[in-house]
Amino acid sequence: MKGLIDTTLREGAQTVGINFPLSAQQDIIRGLIGIGIEEIELGVVTPRAHDLARLIDFCRRRDSNTIISLWSMCRRRDIEYAAALQPDILSLSIPVSDLHIYKKLRKSRDWILRTLDAALDWARDLGIKRLSLGLEDATRAETSFLLEVLDTAAKGGVFRIRLADTVGIATPLSMVELLKKLNTDYELEFGVHSHNDFGMATANCLTALEAGADWADVTILGLGERAGNARLEEAAAYLALRHGRPYRTECIRTLSELVGAIIGQDIPTRRPVVGRDIFTCESGLHLQGLEREPGTYEPYSPQRVGAKRRLLYGEKIGRQNIRRRLGDPTHSPWFDNINDILEAVRQKTSELGRPLEDAELTALCRHKG
Repeated sequence: MKGLIDTTLREGAQTVGINFPLSAQQDIIRGLIGIGIEEIELGVVTPRAHDLARLIDFCRRRDSNTIISLWSMCRRRDIEYAAALQPDILSLSIPVSDLHIYKKLRKSRDWILRTLDAALDWARDLGIKRLSLGLEDATRAETSFLLEVLDTAAKGGVFRIRLADTVGIATPLSMVELLKKLNTDYELEFGVHSHNDFGMATANCLTALEAGADWADVTILGLGERAGNARLEEAAAYLALRHGRPYRTECIRTLSELVGAIIGQDIPTRRPVVGRDIFTCESGLHLQGLEREPGTYEPYSPQRVGAKRRLLYGEKIGRQNIRRRLGDPTHSPWFDNINDILEAVRQKTSELGRPLEDAELTALCRHKG
């Protein structure tokens, strides 16, 4: 794979009720660079997008390795504006499903091909060297037409195709099948843009990468239209912790919390990678495993994502947990009182309405002992 494309400032900004002021956009860019995300899509090219020039300058003054891209429709005025901004990559977008072509645009497939060809000519004439093409609603398009679009794109100088699952209907297996169908002789890179309408966006993007895709779009906290998109925190953490990608995973939590604060949304406590309680355990059997060897019930250490392990003791506590807390029975006078301690723990947690912290359990054991 080549990397992840963060599109929080483009796709994520389309989330209902969300508006990122310039300072917030700059904070998000700092965080993305800190994690090591390879490409940042800064926004949609229109003459009204006054912040884009400042954002491009901001990126280039902070990191020369991060790829800066912009998203544009196949309109001459927008492409001209993009050329003036000089991004590293301009990503054009065009619909490819008949539903979008005939119902939304009230155009034809031939119009799509002609419009794309003209847009690529304009971009090349204006000196834009790296062109990417996003195929809107690719997962509902006919394969034969997709191949026609690929042919036009390749001949027009496009280096990358981004396949959009616009309404989130793909599954990991169908995403793999789509990539296989588009395996042509053209030297094109492929990316995927997954929506989360059925809760499979992150799984689809990771499966596509494992199946040979070069790029995957992500957004912080999965922001985006409707149910959102593939989540940066999950995708980056998985690729780093399971596949050795050099993302700085300890920075992911800070960026996620920053964006949560900007948009005024709390992160669910059990949210993968960034939820505050994902390393909290109360179950007796799991506590036993974690106390002996954390890897028994943790896929990675809390420190890798800037978190801490928290062991709690309550209604689910067992005798083995108490025995381990008391230590060597030959040196402890408390072992005869295990049943009393166990009952005391359960009574105390019932009174408090919550499990006990480690220090509270130790104090209770000493008292009962």
